[in-house]
Formats: sequence, C-alpha cells, structure tokens
Amino acid sequence: MSYIPHKMQKNGATKNEEKIFNKAQIYKVEFSIGKKKYIYIGLDTKCDPSYYGSSLVIYHYQRVYGNNIFNKTILEDLTNITHSDLCAIEQSYIREFKKDLKYSGRLSINYTGKNRRDSGPSLDIPILGKAIIEEAKKIGLELRMASLKMGCIKPISPPPPFDKSSGGGMHIETNYGLKRIGFSFLRDRGSVPNIGVSTSILKELEFDDDSIATIGSSDDYQLVMATHNSDDPVHIANLYLRLVKLVEAKSDLFTNDSNDGNKSLPMSDIIQSESVILNDEKHNINRYKGNYIRVIKDGMTQPMPNTKAILRKVNKYYKLKIEDKYWLQTQRAGKAVLDKIKELKIEP
Repeated sequence: MSYIPHKMQKNGATKNEEKIFNKAQIYKVEFSIGKKKYIYIGLDTKCDPSYYGSSLVIYHYQRVYGNNIFNKTILEDLTNITHSDLCAIEQSYIREFKKDLKYSGRLSINYTGKNRRDSGPSLDIPILGKAIIEEAKKIGLELRMASLKMGCIKPISPPPPFDKSSGGGMHIETNYGLKRIGFSFLRDRGSVPNIGVSTSILKELEFDDDSIATIGSSDDYQLVMATHNSDDPVHIANLYLRLVKLVEAKSDLFTNDSNDGNKSLPMSDIIQSESVILNDEKHNINRYKGNYIRVIKDGMTQPMPNTKAILRKVNKYYKLKIEDKYWLQTQRAGKAVLDKIKELKIEP
C-alpha cells in the first residue's frame, strides 16, 4: 500500500518554510563596449524579457546606450523553487562562467558589492562595538567581540550549524570595521548552497545586490557580507537579531558537509534510487558509488544545490521520522531516507 501525503503549500510559506516561486529564470547578459566584452549572470523571479539585471554597471550602460547593446540568454527555466535554491543555482553558474572567462577574454561584472566603499568616517570599534553588544543583550541576543582589529562581533551561542558542535568553520559576524554584516565560511564550508542561502538571507534583510558581496577564496575564508554603514548601535543590534532569527528559521538549508561540488555523476554509478513528489513536481533521489547523494528534479539535468535541505523536506513531507543521528552527514541521511521510502513503499 502506497503512502500519499497531503498537498504541500505552494503559494506563500509558513514561518519556517520559504516562499516558493512558481516560475523563475537564470539568465546571461552579454554586451561589448569598445573592444571590451562583458558578461553578467542573474536571476529573475518575474521572467521579464526586458530585464537585464540589477547591477549598477548594467544600469549605467543601459542609460547611455539603450537596450540594443545587450544580448540576453536564458540559461535555465525553473519552476516551483525557493529563493535560496535560486541564489545557489545562480552562484553555481557565476562560478562556472568565471572559470571559463580566463580563456575567453571576456570580463565578468558579477562583482557586485565587492568593491563598494565603506562610506563615512572610520568607526570607533571599541566604543561602538561595546554599545552594540549592550543593545543586543537588551533584546535577548548575546554577542562577543571576536576581533577588535577587524570589528568582528559574533554570537556567543550561534544557532546550528554555526555552533562548534556542528563542526566549526562557519560563522555569523560583523567585519570590515563593523560596517559589514553576514557570514564567513572556512574553505570547503563555502559551498555553493551555503553561499546561495547566505545571499538569499541578506536580500531578505532588504539589502540590495549592490550592498552584498562574496569575498575571499575557496582556499581560505569566503565571506558573504552586506554593507550597512550604520553607526547606530540600536540599529545594528536589531539587524543582527533579525539575521540570527533568519538563520534559525533556515538552519536546515545550510550544510556543514565537506564540499564535493555537488557535481553531476554518471547514471551508470547509481546504486539506489527512489522518486518523491515535492511542490507538485517529481524529484529523483539517487545514491551513487562512493555513497554520494544527489537530488534531481524532473526536467533538470543538474542536481539540486542543497541535497540535505531537500532530504529534510522529504522527511517532513512524508513523515519518515529519520533519527537525528543520520543528519550529521548527507550521505547517511540520504541512505536513511532512501531506505525508509522503500520500506514504506512510497510512490510519486
């Protein structure tokens, strides 16, 4: 007997669930100015053919030369997808195109926020930092000064998976002399899903694209930071609290697994596979040689960007009741989910 769950909410979201967009696109914009060739990768939840991106560089040349200089290509049409997954897929395309640009002679303008100047005079880090910590305490958030030199303030008890017991190497923090706020990831923790979720959260805090930057190298720390340039301790403390609350609500979207790139794997390597329905669409959960887990939505060729987050949704949706011990590693969680689906004879 097959177990068929109730319909998932499609429009809107509950407190701990992300809004799902019925349609969205990842697009590429190419244009030339003189002998220079430029490329920009973006996402669009309105699927507007006349939209060329929120980059100030795009805006400038659009005002000067008009729309005729732009050549827009849709890289991927997506349906029933969350903003975090959209941001992760966008980041994946940006990374891949930046690798290719080294050999093509084109220039990427996906450096939004990286070169943004921190406006205003330098802040008095010891005084302002102390005031931020005091104001945060009044609203129930315990913070500590981790580095006076960098203006780095961190939560004393960060939510999982940013706590030490989850493995370390992932931080919620301020930086750049207290003028930026966001996330830092050590080496393999800076995976595409984590960068995507972080970017989505900062946008949900109402930072625009030109305020958000991904800085650093996968060989060291990668920072996903939004520039606020405020010197008001009450404002920064409340901003920090909102950031932590969003991380708590979306904690299952982050992953502290070692990053294997979530790359596509050959079908011939599949050793276990089951299909489920999420958001009215079929998803195939595959386990491959080496115990790698991938989730591929029908109609897509690339794996979804955050495997563990989708496994958690499947667990909740189908009421599989997978034990906590399995969630420490995606491979273990994936096998447990696959085994339970087979045991319950769940059919899509």
